Amino acid sequence: MTKEMKADLYLITVTAFWGLSFPIMSVALKTIPPYSYIAIRYTLGAIILTAFFHKKFRTIKLRDLKIAALIGMPLLIGIIFQVVGLTYTTSSKSAFITGLNVVFVPVMLAVIYKKIPDIKTIIGIVLSLIGLYILSAKGASGINFGDFLTLLGSIAFAAQIILVDKYAKKVDSGLLTSLELFIVGIFSFIPAIGVENLHFEFTTTVVIALLVTTILCTVIAMWVQNEMQPYTNPTHAAIIYLGEPVFGAIFSIFIGDKLTGNSLIGSLLILIGMISINLKIGTSQQNSEEF
Repeated sequence: MTKEMKADLYLITVTAFWGLSFPIMSVALKTIPPYSYIAIRYTLGAIILTAFFHKKFRTIKLRDLKIAALIGMPLLIGIIFQVVGLTYTTSSKSAFITGLNVVFVPVMLAVIYKKIPDIKTIIGIVLSLIGLYILSAKGASGINFGDFLTLLGSIAFAAQIILVDKYAKKVDSGLLTSLELFIVGIFSFIPAIGVENLHFEFTTTVVIALLVTTILCTVIAMWVQNEMQPYTNPTHAAIIYLGEPVFGAIFSIFIGDKLTGNSLIGSLLILIGMISINLKIGTSQQNSEEF
């Protein structure tokens, strides 16, 4: 088995883990408030990763901290919007709206580099936006509050993806992932304490949800992504990540959340739009800025 094939298989597994997180979080958030959930999940994940990569911290540089902060802040914002949004919308809809980060990446790059997207990208964006409207529309009420928050989170994730592509190779993957998780976890304690008083019950459901999402969906998934993505074709990786909302919708069936009618049509349009954007030859890379 080639390194590229092995990397693709690992990334498919990571995508499945991310999809699994949506229904698990949806169930857990009925018992634990969102900010407290984020703070505990990501701080615990950071501690676990640091235990494995503690030697990397001996050679940490200021540049490493700056890069981790630059990537970690949009990740923090995206996760907060996604998790809080999930308390107002369904897990399957959250998965597909989150997946729109694939659409926002080329839009942001077009703005940054003042370059009009190609026709495939434009078609993909239009299809995805139509799909978003159909997916989220409820009669005349349109997009609900949870959908809107999740959409903002998707934009933040798109910014994070661009920054990872630009700067992540400059820092050891284990060190970078640990620092990212600490940033998300520690800063989440501010609203967790200030808004929620960090008060919740450690029920069996909450404990299982925290363990599964922390170990599988955070620690393993994020480290594997940072470690294995450089070994595969970026086009392969982008297409593989399109499976996240599909896995999310499939796993959501187990908690009674099914896509039917307009929701199914909207989700399919979003998926087709994302595929349209990513089924092309990789674009040229811009030179990274130095810290």
